[in-house]
Amino acid sequence: MKRVFCGMAVPVCCLLWILPVRADMLIEPMDLFYEQHSSECSYVGRQFTANGPDGKVIVYKSPKLPEVVDVWENGREVYIQFAYEDEDGIAWGIYDADVTGWMPMDYLELIYDSISFQEDYGDEIKDETGSLDREFLNQEIRFWRYPGAEAYECFLASSYVPDYRLIYTDEAGNRWGRIGYYFGIRDMWVCIDAPTAAYDELYPDGVSPTEKDREKRQEENAEREGRNASDRETSADRIVPKPDDGMIVLTIALVLLTAAATAGLLVLFRKKGSGD
Repeated sequence: MKRVFCGMAVPVCCLLWILPVRADMLIEPMDLFYEQHSSECSYVGRQFTANGPDGKVIVYKSPKLPEVVDVWENGREVYIQFAYEDEDGIAWGIYDADVTGWMPMDYLELIYDSISFQEDYGDEIKDETGSLDREFLNQEIRFWRYPGAEAYECFLASSYVPDYRLIYTDEAGNRWGRIGYYFGIRDMWVCIDAPTAAYDELYPDGVSPTEKDREKRQEENAEREGRNASDRETSADRIVPKPDDGMIVLTIALVLLTAAATAGLLVLFRKKGSGD
């Protein structure tokens, strides 16, 4: 009996080891165009804000099919999984949630996140590893989008405290560690010295130095790129999917072939009926 139990325990343990890995696998969108062009798509996995001409973003069936599946008002936050670049160099992002569709990446404004922060503050970030103090086990830890951000998620550290790699120290003296992955939480930051502290506890003045610097950077970038919100809202040159001529010809040919085959069968049946 013990031998049987041991024999069963091995595959069960292997299965338990594999399951968490599979649960963390990248989920791809259920979309025909994506399935046909997945090798040509690049992973994005970031949050954006709708920011299209005339105050809206139009979501299409595919980058090759101008069938409208949804319309978003500017300001809506969306998660883009993958992007596809067409023959004209236009990048199209796929959204897969309440609806599935594609829209020009030019009409989406990236929400500042950990990747943006690392690009801006790379020279000040140290490559060090460590773990939070075990005294924070079974406490609700705050995970921030980036050091000094206003957006965060709370998670109860009931099993083990998270490990971090990369450390940044802000002007207020708070040390931050980047968490690559922790129970579904990806690429976020914790305040190493006070992982349970609220924003106003970390920044009694009301605004973090990072937020002040980020706003300044955004203003400088906007001036440098010459962006003008009013021009975007009144632009008539909206990007629209260009139908694939080859697919159109193929579709028409298939329709004609089906019609011809149907007509041939009807004639055959009539002749057979007349003969009987």
